[in-house]
Formats: sequence, C-alpha cells, structure tokens
Amino acid sequence: MQTKPSTKTNSEFFLVLKAHLAEYLNKPLLNLGFILSLAIATSTLLCILVLNHASEQQYQAANRGLKSPVSFYIVANSGDNISRHDFSHLKAQGFYQLAPIHLFGKTLASGKKISFRAIDILPLVLAMPKSFTTHHINLSSKYAKALGLTLNSTTDINDANQITLADGQSLKVNYNQINDWGKVALVDLPLAWQLFPDIKGFSHLMVTAISADEKARLAAALPEYLSIQEAWSLEEREGFADALHLNLSALAILGFIVSLFIAFQAADQAWQKRGELAAKLRLLGVELTSILKVMLCEALLLTLLASIIGIAIAFALVSILLPILGITLEQLYQLRQSGHFQWHWLYSLWAFAISAVAVFLALLKQFRLISSAKIALTARIVPQPFNYRASAAIGVTLLAVFLLWPEVYGQNSWHLLMIKYGLLLIASVALLPNILSYLLKGMSYFTRSFRVKFVVKDARQQVGRRYLPLAAFYLALTASISAALMVNSFEKAFTAYLEQLLSADLFISYNPKQKNKVEAWLKQQDDIDEYVLFKQTVAKYGNDTLAVHALMSAKQQNSLLFKARSSKQQATGQFSCYINEQLSLKKGLALNEQFTVEQGLQQLTCTITAIFYDYGNQGYSVKIPLKAQEIPLSGWREHGFAVYFKGRNNLSTAALAEQLGLDNEQIFLPEEIKTMALAIFKQTFVLTQAIAFVLLIIACFGLFLSANNLELARKPDLHILSSLGYSRIELFSHMLMQWLLLAFGVLLLSWPIAGLLAKALVAKVLPASFGWSMPLVLDIAPFALTSITGLLILLPALAIPLYKLNVRASLS
Repeated sequence: MQTKPSTKTNSEFFLVLKAHLAEYLNKPLLNLGFILSLAIATSTLLCILVLNHASEQQYQAANRGLKSPVSFYIVANSGDNISRHDFSHLKAQGFYQLAPIHLFGKTLASGKKISFRAIDILPLVLAMPKSFTTHHINLSSKYAKALGLTLNSTTDINDANQITLADGQSLKVNYNQINDWGKVALVDLPLAWQLFPDIKGFSHLMVTAISADEKARLAAALPEYLSIQEAWSLEEREGFADALHLNLSALAILGFIVSLFIAFQAADQAWQKRGELAAKLRLLGVELTSILKVMLCEALLLTLLASIIGIAIAFALVSILLPILGITLEQLYQLRQSGHFQWHWLYSLWAFAISAVAVFLALLKQFRLISSAKIALTARIVPQPFNYRASAAIGVTLLAVFLLWPEVYGQNSWHLLMIKYGLLLIASVALLPNILSYLLKGMSYFTRSFRVKFVVKDARQQVGRRYLPLAAFYLALTASISAALMVNSFEKAFTAYLEQLLSADLFISYNPKQKNKVEAWLKQQDDIDEYVLFKQTVAKYGNDTLAVHALMSAKQQNSLLFKARSSKQQATGQFSCYINEQLSLKKGLALNEQFTVEQGLQQLTCTITAIFYDYGNQGYSVKIPLKAQEIPLSGWREHGFAVYFKGRNNLSTAALAEQLGLDNEQIFLPEEIKTMALAIFKQTFVLTQAIAFVLLIIACFGLFLSANNLELARKPDLHILSSLGYSRIELFSHMLMQWLLLAFGVLLLSWPIAGLLAKALVAKVLPASFGWSMPLVLDIAPFALTSITGLLILLPALAIPLYKLNVRASLS
C-alpha cells in the first residue's frame, strides 16, 4: 500500500519542524540573539517613528495654543480711554467680534505687584467650571507661588482663599492649576468694576478675524482718539522643533540600518547551522518544499515575536523620553502638555512591517543557499570568501554617483540632498572592508615585533568575516558623532545668537501712557551708558508679510549675527537694509540688490548690504540701520527700551517696577532669559542625544554576538596558537587586540564622514527644508566624547564573550 503524497508531505513538514525546534533548544543563545536583534531593529525604528509622531502632535497642539485668535486690537491714544459708551456704540453698528479687556496692576500687602486681566470670564466657567469662577479672583497656583502666597488644601471652588492688598482691601481668590494665561490674575469684568471703582473703561478691545471690507468699515467708524493696532502675539517658533524632527528621522533610518546589519549578521550565523541541517534533510530525501514551508512559518513567527518584543521596548523608551517634550513646552510656552501618548493601531502595523522587512531581508541569503542544487550533494555548506573587489566596485560606483549628483536647492529639495549624502554614507560602508584591509597592511610595516605583526596580519584576514558587525558599529558611531556635531553647532550658534540678541543689561517694556515716565527716569540715571528704543512695523514684499525693524543705535546694529556683509560703499542718500537669511534663501535675494517693500501707498526701496542669521524664525525680517527717523513707513509699534549700564549694576527689578509704576513682567533681565533659553534648548535636543546613544549600545550588542560566535567558529585556528604555548590570557589579548584594531580603523573612517554629514545637514539640508542654516562648529569635544563613549561600551561587549571562550579547556 502506497503512502498518500499529502500524508508524506505532512510527515516531512513535522519532521523538519521538530529538527528546527531542536536547533533552538540546542543553541539558545545564538537563536535568542537573532530574535532579540530583530526585536531591536523593530523597536529602534518604531520608537523614533512614535517619538516623531507624538512630538509633532504636541508641537502642533502647542502652536494652536500659541496662535492668537485675535486679528488686531483697538487701542486709545495716549491720555485717552476706551469708554463703555465707545464699546456699546461699536456694538450697535454691528461689530460683534469685539471683546473688551482691561489690564491693571495692584500692590499686595507684602509689597509685591500683582497683575490683573479683566475679561468676560463666562466662556471659561462654562468650559472648566471646576477651575474658574465669576465670583472670585482666578489665580494660577504657579503665579501664586511666584507672588509668595500660601495655598490651602481645599478643592472646593466656593471655599476660596483670601489675599490682602496694600490698601487693606481683602479679595477672595480661587486657585487653579491652569497656567496657560501666564503671570496674570483673571477677573470677570463686572466683578472688577465692583471691586475697583477707580477702573475707567477698557485698556483695549480685541477683534477676531474679519474681512478686509469689514475692517475698513470698522476703521471708519472709530472716533479719532481710537486706532487699530495689529496683533502682536507670540509667534510660532517651530524652527528648532522641525530640526529636531529632521534629526530624529535621519537617526530613525540609520538606526534601522544598524539594527538590520546586526539582525542579518545574527541570522547568517544562526542559519548557517540550519543550512547544514537542511542539506542533511535533503540528502535523506526530504522535499525542498517542506523545508521552505517550515522556514516561511518560522519567518512569520519570528516577525510576530519580534513585533511584540519591539513594541514593548519601544513603548518603554517612548514613555521615558516623550515627557521631556511636555516639560519643554511648559517651560517655553507656559502650555500644559501631558507628555504622554495614546497608542494608535498604525503603530502595530508599523512594527509588523518593520519586522517583516528585517526578517525576510536577513533570511533571503539562506533561502537562496538552501534552494541551490549543490546543497543536495553535500551535507556541509562551505562559506564563500568575502569579495573585496565587488565591495570596492560598489563603493566606487556609489561615490561617483554622489560626486556627480547635482545639488538642487528649492522647496522640498532637502529630500534629494538627504538621498545624495545617504549615497556617500552607503559608499563608505561598502569601502569599509577595503580601507580596513589596507590600513592594517600599512600598520604591519611599522612594527618589527613578530607577535604584533602576526596580530595585525591575522586581523586583516578576519576583516571579511567580521564585516557586518563592524559596519553596524561604523554606522552607529558615524550617526552618533554627526548628531553630536549638529547639536554642538546648534548650541554654539544659538548661544552666540542669544549673546547678541540679548546683549543689553536690562529691558523695559511699556504701554503708550508709561513711555514718558520711563524715558524721564532713564535720562536721570548717571550709571546708564545708553538706552535703545526697539520698534517695528509690518510691510509687504509681493504677497509676503515681513517685519521691518528700525535700528536706533550702533549697539543695536552690532547685536546682529551676520552671515554675509557687503564690502561696497553705500551711496549717499540711499537706504541700506539687512535681511534675514530666510528672506534671502526663499526669495533668492543677494547682497547689493535693490529691494522694495510696500505699506499701502508707501514704499521703501533699499540696497541689501548684509544678511543676518535668524535661527528658528519662520517669517521674514528686514532691519534698517541708523536712519529710523527718515524711513517712509508708518504704523510703528514700540516694544521698549534696551538699557546698557556703564558697569556692573545690582538694580532690583521689583523696586524699579514699583518706582516706575510698572508690572514686574514689564522689566526683563536678559541674562536670566539666556539661561532659561539655553536650558530649554539642551532639553529639546536630549532626544537626539539619547537615540544616538541607543544606536551605539545596539551596535555594541551586535559586536557582542559576533565576538561570541565568530571566535567560536575559528577555534581550530586558536587551537594552533594554544598548542604553540599561548596561555588563556594571551589568547584573550590576541583576540581582543584584533577587534580593537578593527574598531580603531572604523573610528578613523567615521570621523571625516560624520563631519561631512553634519556639514551637509546644517549648511544644506536645513536651508533647503526650513530656510535657515548655521555654521558647523568642528570642536574636538563631540568627536572625542562620542568616540570614547563608543569604545567604553565596546570593551565589555567584546571582553565578556572573548574571556568566556575557553580554548584550552576544549582541547582537553
């Protein structure tokens, strides 16, 4: 009786399946290393994708919170007020988009100034009844602590605290956790009129977005003592966030390639024995289709397992790293962000797709070997020697394509630039074994010691076998150094930018009614070297809106960080102007060109004599030097005075605010702002540094697996050395020295390539994607710190498996 084909096929399938399970049980470290490598490959890319996705959502939410719903303001001229009659008269004419506001300040019994904002608070009460009330003063707990007020533990909104003003008046206060309004106490307008009878009218009226025709009608309806003022709210400052996303995206790609190298290497080692098993099964008559079915099932299970482990690792990493963004946004914008993310079904799909790519690419070579006709003739798979010529040919070809690739600048051209410099990186990976081989060959000529020469020449013979883990380490090291250089360049450039932008000793802002008093005080101070007025207006260049700043002094002019300046002398009577880099790059403007901006019927034509850096700014800016009184533009808005003292000054800002009748928030110490800005900056880019560090750990994990398995595979060679009298420590030193020699060669190659990649990112990719750039700062510190960190992680990764490899014990 003949066996049915399907029964035979099923029995063969289960026979191969049992044999494969036995391989996992007999070599657990090897196969678990393979699985973990796949999981790491998945988690690395998935982690960065989730970070990018979640951080982008947080920054978008922050920008929505920062983007003012106010289109413009209605303000009164100096010495006048907006009365209730003015407001009701405008409402009667159909202008329903008006919202009255009154800003005022009082002094607490403790002597500290408290700022009030009287608004219609009913919408806040309806939206958040547990946080806001119309019956009491609404004060954020953060502002209360800044004022030195003591909070009770009550959670009942009706059981309010009390504060006392300097005149003895007691006010009931409701404390909440809503810090979005900054350092200001919110009060309902009717309550403000009741508590403070001295309040007359409104400080200003906010106007939401209306059509141009309606705006013109409103302007015509305003009495002569009221005027329209463009809204000057906090602008979107997405520049550094965008750069962060770009860094993370680049590191995500590099991280996946690094992990893929490790996974492929682990798969190659784990499946080499599997290939011999498949050869034996084929010699026993097992059908190739049965073996391939088992391998496909195994690949599918590996994909699922790697996806699950990768998701777990990514979830842990993101949960640790993402709250940093929430802290940054709160410190930078006073916005409450949870710092947490919600799991999306797309993340699971990403994880499965990433794992599938890693698994099937890693196993492609084994599929090809097992499917070959030669495998049925022998039970031993002879590994093919590394093809240095093919590797060199690929590297040279990619390098030629890189050199011939044109650098096109324009909107969204940064993708092409990333591909171009990606080719350089891949070319260097392909040329890595040849460079290491020639480097070791050259090193052998510089020593006469037989033992050292033998170590070097033996290491040269091992380059091909150790190529994959070394390439992964090279990619991780290059990516980490490049990221460190970029962050260092950001920090140095940003520091220089802040040093010049905030060069004054003191900054005093004011409203039109306060200007004369502030300026009179400044004129009376003998220890003031100079005070400079900051003012700007808005104009049009084509269809684009740009900010026009009038530079009032040489110090203000010298505070700019110039990218390029013209050496030509400006003709007498002509205006010169400085434009920011964004305007130069996106509009194709160059030095010595004529440049015209319009403001209604008014025009300003000037010659571009300098281009200045304006990091992170998404808009266009023009600065007119030292001819502010002659500029044919109107609508100037004054921001305040920058004050420069002759020597060191210990003036108390609180005392000065009280003396001038200003709020504490109207007086700034630039030095404190610089300190806070730099702290926030470092926090923003800690994600990039953390991911770069994770890449190094992953690469060293790959070297750990390689050292454990590759040296085990060359035991016959090590047996010869042991027979010649090498002790266990000498064998360990021999193997470790070879690995470190190769790592040193990798280190030498990574430095110039990392420098080129960092240069491309800051000088080419950033301008092409965001419209601004910065100079690359080539300090030795990022090179040295990253290299030393990589070697410190590498030493235990190599030393532990090599020391455990007891060659002498296996001889006995």
